[in-house]
Amino acid sequence: YISHQNNGPYIIKGFINNNPVVRDNGFSFIFKIEEVVIEGERYRSCGNIKVSVKGVNDFSYGEGLMLIGPLSRPYRLFAGKAPLLMQLRDSSSILHLNTNKGSLVIRLALFLKNNMESVFLRHLSPLASSINRAMILGDKKSIPAAVYDYMVKSATVHIMVVSGFHVGVIAFISGVFLKILRIPRRVRYLGVMLFLVIYCFITGASIPVVRSTVMGVFLIMGCFMQREISLKDSLSLAALFILIIDPRDLFSVSFQLSFASVAAIAYLYPCLKMLSRVEKLRKGFLRSLIKSCLVSLSAWIGTAGLIAYYFKIVSPVAILANIFIIPLASLLILSGLSLAIASVVHPALLGAFVSFNELVVFLLLGLSSFFSNLPFAYRYL
Repeated sequence: YISHQNNGPYIIKGFINNNPVVRDNGFSFIFKIEEVVIEGERYRSCGNIKVSVKGVNDFSYGEGLMLIGPLSRPYRLFAGKAPLLMQLRDSSSILHLNTNKGSLVIRLALFLKNNMESVFLRHLSPLASSINRAMILGDKKSIPAAVYDYMVKSATVHIMVVSGFHVGVIAFISGVFLKILRIPRRVRYLGVMLFLVIYCFITGASIPVVRSTVMGVFLIMGCFMQREISLKDSLSLAALFILIIDPRDLFSVSFQLSFASVAAIAYLYPCLKMLSRVEKLRKGFLRSLIKSCLVSLSAWIGTAGLIAYYFKIVSPVAILANIFIIPLASLLILSGLSLAIASVVHPALLGAFVSFNELVVFLLLGLSSFFSNLPFAYRYL
């Protein structure tokens, strides 16, 4: 019903379909359309648009609204989930309806995420809080620009995006925890899958986390069924499952980077390990260090082309930087989750977790800054 050549204004009825984000003294959110009014005629409709509103307003997921304004296309055809944009100068073009729609499951996920954010805000310094919210909850909006810049240059910014790495850390931590409790192996696999789903809820069930959770669940399901683990088959099955739900994910940058990095490790790492003959090394520490370098090299080769295309930067220092950054990032995720659990279960332990978390943030950012300032660390295209 909506013509791309006609600037409207259009009258659109629907509800907010995500957690609104604060941007540039205003809000932006994805709006799910239910009805469109064109020249006085009402038409039932569907689909999403991205809405930006200047000024301070209170919006929440599921809130029913009626919007009046022009529509435009994004710069790229597949820029996100919304094929159309609506930019409003103030709240005078918005009518709040006394309805609250949306999924109960997503509302629960956003409730958990907001409560965890408040824990970080109350107990950590502003910088440490912003890093924890980015790495654990996927909320990057409060990261200082300077910090984000040198993490991009050192190619370690991927740890700020909740993805397969974070889901892998959660799976490893929960697996070790259940093993300490002497839980039987097959029951342990079910427990790990449950922890992954809970973590997906805590992060607000964002698209990258759901995608990574699906990948992780397929891998663990193979272990539960006592089948030989095939990373390639699990990767293909996860991609097929995700694209059946929404084929547009194929054009998502995060989808391409996630699967390119895992695919590179699955296909390229075994070849590099065979060529380097690393298994013949007698010293275990040196063998583990070289394997870490080869994994990092494989992931970098797999994603370097996409990063250069989308972000116009090449960072060879990523191969070295990620060897040191990834273990620290794992410690930070563990300490952040432990801090959140301690705030509920045993508040007396908060002081120790807060101090350790602040120390890890300091080391993480210090190393990232160091690697970004090395000669030939990066080059803009």
